[in-house]
Amino acid sequence: MGAEKDRMTLLHKISEASFAMDEARLFLDTHPKCEEALAYYRDMCAVREQMVKEYTACYGPLSSYDCFCDDCWKWVEYPWPWEGACK
Repeated sequence: MGAEKDRMTLLHKISEASFAMDEARLFLDTHPKCEEALAYYRDMCAVREQMVKEYTACYGPLSSYDCFCDDCWKWVEYPWPWEGACK
């Protein structure tokens, strides 16, 4: 259960950072020169990127955009959502 809890915790953190980025983007649509909002958006991008890297290293990529392969296409080697990848 520990690994599943860690996995779910990472997914939750990724969702939180994604939500924060979406909200900041909406604010920046009407306040494009707000330095504080731009800094917040960049911070949330970095947080999300780190969480996605950590998740990918432990559990496989969340999407094909997160699949970095040197010698072959490994995206299909991970479980599909209906096989339990997105529990």
